[in-house]
Amino acid sequence: MNKGNGKMKNGKTGRYLLLAGLVVILAGVGYLNYAIGTDTGTPQAAEISPESEIEGALSIDDLAVMSSQNYFYDYKANRENVRETEVAYLDSIIANEKSDAETLKDAQSQKTQIVERMESELTIEGLLMAAGFEDAIVTVQKGSVNVVIKGAQISKEDAAKVLEIVRAETGEPAQNIKVILQG
Repeated sequence: MNKGNGKMKNGKTGRYLLLAGLVVILAGVGYLNYAIGTDTGTPQAAEISPESEIEGALSIDDLAVMSSQNYFYDYKANRENVRETEVAYLDSIIANEKSDAETLKDAQSQKTQIVERMESELTIEGLLMAAGFEDAIVTVQKGSVNVVIKGAQISKEDAAKVLEIVRAETGEPAQNIKVILQG
C-alpha cells in the first residue's frame, strides 16, 4: 500500500514541477511578446519612457537592455539563455526515473516544440538578413509570429518581402504576422 502511495506522490510532484516550469515558460514568453511590442495599430516599436505604463512591468535592467544600441545582440543572447534553461529543465524531467509516462511524454513534446521554434526562428532571421535587412529578431508561436527589423522605416516592398519569407517558413497567414521596427 505504501509503494502505491509513494508512486502517486512522486507522479504528482513531477506534474507540479512540470506545471511550475510551464508557468515560468509562459511568463517568459509573455515578457518576450511584451518586450518586442504589443501595439497592433502600427508596425513601430513603442518608445520606452519612464512615465509609460510598462515601467511597472519591467525592471531597470530590462529597460537598459531594450534601449541599448546592442538590442538585437542582447535580445538574442537573453533568448538563448532562457531556452537553455527551459531545455535543461525538460531534460531533467526526461532523465528522471520517477517521471511517469504522461509527464515524460509532455516534457518530450515541449522540448520538440522548443527545438522546432528555435530552428524556424533562426532560419527566418537568416533569410531576412540574406534579403538585405541589417538584423532581425523573430519569435514564433502557434498562431503568432513577431518580427523585429532593425531600421526606422520600411517600404511596402520590404514589408511584403518580410511577410512572404515568414509565411513561407511558418505557414501562418499575414494577419498572424507582426512586423516591428527597432532603430
